[in-house]
Amino acid sequence: MELTHPIIADTDYLSDYLAGTPSAKQATFHLLREDIYVVTTSISVSELYYGRYRRKWQEKRYTKLDTLISTLTVFPFALEHSKLYGELRAFLVDKGLDIGFADTAIASIALVEDLPVLTANVNHFNRVQDLQIKQYR
Repeated sequence: MELTHPIIADTDYLSDYLAGTPSAKQATFHLLREDIYVVTTSISVSELYYGRYRRKWQEKRYTKLDTLISTLTVFPFALEHSKLYGELRAFLVDKGLDIGFADTAIASIALVEDLPVLTANVNHFNRVQDLQIKQYR
């Protein structure tokens, strides 16, 4: 089976996947059945490594993180994403709907790349107009 449809996994999903939560396992199974493959962003990778050092993960979980990241396509936060980020963040802040740097940056990458976001944090991502969202829990 060839997986042909990418979806951007946010930090919540990747963290739950690493922890082995049932909702992440079930979502992964369904994605594979639909020929969807998981990609991520440099923003989520940064958040995961921050969590690793902040929470002082055991070596086994840290190795699992490295292995997972090495298997994923990771979209960098490039100039075109940064430009949209600035516009989007200003709009959200002006409307009183700010979702913070990380989620706005992830949304910006997803919009530029025209890809959906896989998340449990629908409350934040629903604030971004035209963003495709797939909730997993």
